Amino acid sequence: MCTSLTMTTLDEHLLAGRTMDFPVKGNWHPVLVADRFYNTPLAGKRTIKYPFIGGGQLIDNHDLLVADGVNTQGLSCAELMFPLKASYHQAPVDNQLNLTPQDFLSWVLAEHQSISEVLTNLPDIAIIGQKWLSGNEIYSFHWLLADKTGRTVIIEPLDHQLVVTTDNIGVLTNSPTYPEHIKNLKNQLDVSTNDSTEWQAVARKYVVNNHVPQPTNTPTTRFVYAAINKLGTAKPADSELATIFLNQILSEVAIPFKPTMNDHPNFNFTHYISEWDCTSLTYQFTDCQSQTPMIHSLADVLDQEPHTTHFLL
Repeated sequence: MCTSLTMTTLDEHLLAGRTMDFPVKGNWHPVLVADRFYNTPLAGKRTIKYPFIGGGQLIDNHDLLVADGVNTQGLSCAELMFPLKASYHQAPVDNQLNLTPQDFLSWVLAEHQSISEVLTNLPDIAIIGQKWLSGNEIYSFHWLLADKTGRTVIIEPLDHQLVVTTDNIGVLTNSPTYPEHIKNLKNQLDVSTNDSTEWQAVARKYVVNNHVPQPTNTPTTRFVYAAINKLGTAKPADSELATIFLNQILSEVAIPFKPTMNDHPNFNFTHYISEWDCTSLTYQFTDCQSQTPMIHSLADVLDQEPHTTHFLL
């Protein structure tokens, strides 16, 4: 039950953030990915051209799964669950670069400088519904990409194709598809056009009057909540204020862990909240148990320990 959104500032920084909601306990940490290669089960070793920082955990204490991050070129990606909607190829496709769902984020961040470059190479990619390096899961994902130009896109695996949608709002949660989320939002705002100025004016009234519909654990209500708050709020002056805004919205849609969830292994809860700046290349990670934010500069951690992949504890 993840939520992600982006934010631009008056001083032209592009930030993004997300809640990492997952039903399985795991030790998620901020991580630097700066080895020479990353491994894939179907395409072998791939060169890491652009190191990145993000949130990750070891699966089976062996292979690193990264859920979000930003690379040295200011390109970022977050993977969110896309149950009942994701459509993958069942077997490798000839003359394509075959990746499992868990490989896609690393392919984006390790090998590309911008969204434009990702989209140029996207027709060569086939997502295969086969198991990853570790674990026994084939995760249903869709992805939110943003870069330092301010551009944001959604990539969704539908009908065995990777469908790209320009995200003019900069919000994504889990299923349904992005167009269905937009339809729900328009219904809530009672607008019939795609005029962003009209959407912002209506959303501003919701925010000023403190009438934003409160989110529940459903992706549709969390999408509406995040979108109205973002549309109805003026651009923050700088990245510090943007981070505060992102953290506030994400905290309000976070799902706290309860001991009773141990009896229901499919219940999602929020493991961490992260925000990153695609312009200054900083990454903030807040573990939801300790509530202690950790802030890292990608440039600084690369200076300290280049060419290695490790958790930033």
